[in-house]
Amino acid sequence: MTIESHVRPEHNMTIFVHTGRVPDDEFLAFYKSFFESDTFKPPMNLLVDLRETNSSSRSQEALLRFAELAEAKLADITASTKVAVVAPKDLSFGLARMYEVLSDSVHWNFVVFRAMDAALAWLGLPEDLTIRRSQHD
Repeated sequence: MTIESHVRPEHNMTIFVHTGRVPDDEFLAFYKSFFESDTFKPPMNLLVDLRETNSSSRSQEALLRFAELAEAKLADITASTKVAVVAPKDLSFGLARMYEVLSDSVHWNFVVFRAMDAALAWLGLPEDLTIRRSQHD
């Protein structure tokens, strides 16, 4: 259905909240637009919240294309960007882990978590940072 982005400049990060079923073309167009925008300022950290999404529509081809896009956008960046993905559902978790392997050449620190509190701790962020947190946990 949708991907929302919430910029948190005070924490040098952007939070992405995926909701419902997000088709591959929408997924790729959204992140291409983000990487090309003035909002993306590496080494900005990213938090991807997949707690309310249905990942059944995500194809391996889309994950490969996303890895290529990220690699191209981060090729000249030397500072490390941290990406935490919160994926409690088995399918979302498995696909995110598959992407983690596919993105081995991307210049970022990409880790998949089942729980939001673990992701926030890894990013060194306060527990109350996320969008609509009370509806998720």
